[in-house]
Order: sequence, then structure tokens, then C-alpha cells
Amino acid sequence: MNIIEETISTEATRRNVRLMIPVMVHWAKTGHNEHSYGDLIHAIGKSHFSGIGHALYAVQEVLNALSKQSGKKIPTLNSLCKNTKTMLPSEGFEFVSPKYNELDENGKRKFVTGLDTDALNFPFWDWVLKELGLKEAIPFTKEQLNAIKSPHCGFGGEGEEHKALKEYICQHPEALDYSDIVLAETEHVLPSGDRLDVYFELADGTHVAIEVKPSISPDQDITRGVFQCVKYFAVMDALRTIECEDYEIEVLLVTAKELSLQNKTLAEELNVEFVDGFKI
Repeated sequence: MNIIEETISTEATRRNVRLMIPVMVHWAKTGHNEHSYGDLIHAIGKSHFSGIGHALYAVQEVLNALSKQSGKKIPTLNSLCKNTKTMLPSEGFEFVSPKYNELDENGKRKFVTGLDTDALNFPFWDWVLKELGLKEAIPFTKEQLNAIKSPHCGFGGEGEEHKALKEYICQHPEALDYSDIVLAETEHVLPSGDRLDVYFELADGTHVAIEVKPSISPDQDITRGVFQCVKYFAVMDALRTIECEDYEIEVLLVTAKELSLQNKTLAEELNVEFVDGFKI
């Protein structure tokens, strides 16, 4: 029995569900539970989608049908998709749990956290995809991967905007919600020879590395910045190991322009925190 066809009556909704489930399974398998409805819409190749709530209802119906058929309890995927303002599922989430809208905000957060944990720890998502005749979503096309793997380097020296952004952030850590600074530097040198645009040490021992990209940075330079952040964390983690210390490490990418969808996806896939559209 084809569960998607048996459960869903219209071909348009079937197509949407076949696109959405692989994306959400990929999120679950890679530990991503802070995506928005807009992220899901873009991930399935749409710029606008007024029927997202109906399609998510259908996703849940399909998982329920597979669970009933197999006797295996399958967590919901829908909790992984949230409203950008509240970082909670919308009121329509009551089709997953009828009592959801009766909870206060704190109750909703605890409830959704539990559902997210179940989804992220579920070990049988590959089985779910196989049973539904689907394959896990790949976040980048072959062409996009080739572009990411072969960046054009040499974007020129430091410009005035880049310098101004670095100095402003160093002097105004509160602009990025940092406080209790005990050390603030620009051009902090790591043992690898890399220079951090901005470096903070906080009173609680946290070490913060910030990579800054001005508004003139092309997308490929911002892609490079994402990988620089990955490298900085690895080097700082190695330094922490040989220091025999136990402080927290934070690495942040700050860009003066909005990240492209591809770079946003790349940062999320690599767990690189970012602040885009930053203005002085």
C-alpha cells in the first residue's frame, strides 16, 4: 500500500508532502529544531505557500497512518517548524495535540521541547523514508556544492567599512548582546596564525570569536566566512584542550547584508551562529 496516496486525496498535497517530509527528516537527523515555516517553504522550492498549514496536517496524517500500520510509535516532525517571532508552532499545531492551545507559553515551550527531543533522537527516520518511498533531502544541488567547494579567493584588503564594523563591535559588545567583557580585541591572533576580526573574553570565562563581513562582500566571501568560523572553533577547542580548561567557546559570523538562502542553509547545516543585516 502506498501510504501517501492512500492517506491524501489530492495530488497537489501529495506532491507537497513528498517534498516536505524528506526536508523535515533531514532537520531531525542533523539536530535542527529552530527552522521557521518560511524555511520549509523555501526548502521545498517555493517562494510563497499559503497552504503550508494544510500540508503540515497532511504530513502528520501520513506519519499517523504509517505508525498505525507498523505498530511503531513515530514522533511528530511538525514541532521542528516554528513561527519566527515566538519560536513556537502556530495555533494550528493543535492537530498534533488537541490540548496545545490550552497551554500557556511556558507550557507550550516545555511540551514542544519534549517533542523536538523525541524527533531528534528517533533512530528510524531512514526506515520511515523507505516505507514512504522517499529519500532524505540533500540541502545543496551538485552545482551549489561545486561552487562551495571551489571558492574564488582574494577579495582584496580590508576596506573602511570592514574596519569600522570591527571597531564598533569591539567597542560596543552590547550590540550583539554580550556583556561583562574582561578582554576585547580586534585582530586577535590564534595559534594557527589566523586573525580574529573581534575577540572577547567574558567574566564567566567564555571565549568569543567574531568574523565580520561588510556589505560589499560577495556571497562567495560570506561562504568562506562560514568555513572560517568552523575553523576558528576547531582551533580554539584545541587550545582549550591543551590549556586543560573548561570554558565555553562561541563563534559568530556577523554580516552587514542579509545572508543568501544558500549561505543561511550552509551556516545552519554547519551549526555556525550568525547575525546578518548588522548595522552600526
